[in-house]
Amino acid sequence: MRPQLLFGGLLVAALGAGFYILELPFVYFWSLPFGIAGVIMVIAGLFAPEGRGPVQPPEGHRFCPFCLTPVQIGVERCPHCNGLQREV
Repeated sequence: MRPQLLFGGLLVAALGAGFYILELPFVYFWSLPFGIAGVIMVIAGLFAPEGRGPVQPPEGHRFCPFCLTPVQIGVERCPHCNGLQREV
């Protein structure tokens, strides 16, 4: 279960219900798509597996702060984006 997706789906469904209740000319049309999307998000939040946590770089590497590519420790520039690496 992913509580963030579940909570977000409830908010989107509530927004769709609010659009339906207000019956304003330009937002009334969006009440049904928002309601359906909210229900889909809630169902996906109930059945989606939990995340595995932060990703660790391979041994002897760190992530480039610009493109998040694994870069060897001690390299001056990233081979992918040519970003200047700061020393840690």
